[in-house]
Amino acid sequence: MALSPDALIFDPPHLHGASADGTWHEWALGGEALRLLSSRLQPGWRTLETGAGVSTVLFAMQDTQHTCIVPDPEEVARITEFCAAHGISTDRVTFIEQNSEDALPRLEPEPLDLVLLDGSHSFPSVFIDWYYTARRLKIGGWLFVDDTHIWTGRVLREFLQAEPDWELVEDFPYRTAIFRTRSPVFGVRNWIDQPYVVARSASTRRREALMSLRERSWHRVSGKLQRLPFPRPRR
Repeated sequence: MALSPDALIFDPPHLHGASADGTWHEWALGGEALRLLSSRLQPGWRTLETGAGVSTVLFAMQDTQHTCIVPDPEEVARITEFCAAHGISTDRVTFIEQNSEDALPRLEPEPLDLVLLDGSHSFPSVFIDWYYTARRLKIGGWLFVDDTHIWTGRVLREFLQAEPDWELVEDFPYRTAIFRTRSPVFGVRNWIDQPYVVARSASTRRREALMSLRERSWHRVSGKLQRLPFPRPRR
């Protein structure tokens, strides 16, 4: 009997190696996120993930044109062996055995239907992964951000929640945030047009006036100075 996505999620294989004491690891997405991923995938979709594991098997099972970026060849071998043992074809899976921050800038920018960010959770890798994949997502494309209990994942989730181009579809607390694109993501806006950045910056109207002075925007300076809460002289 062929392995089903539900059976895979219910009893996930250990694909991430063992620790020194022989304990095997499995750092898969949570079951809820995996089930949502499985239900959204469609054959022929172009998909990409940073990191690898049970999700990679799901991409193969759902017959997507998948790119998996993972620097560990042993992990790749365990995934391909598991798939072969269960009759799951990996012919449409392309493994790139490099760090994602090195691999992503070199890839052809074909449009993507779904991206899963679950590779390195270090700074700045998470943000580099998002930068090079977000612009490739189609309108209505899916973005899964895993491990939001880690600072880097949490910041990316909070940043995207504040951005008008993204819709938060599902948020599994301390695990996975799932977004869809509302509009094309062409690049990075100026920080003053990024609500998350503005809200967390120590920027005052006085500082904006000084910035305008440096830029020689005299008409802006005049307007800002008129609105500044300068202390009134004592009588």
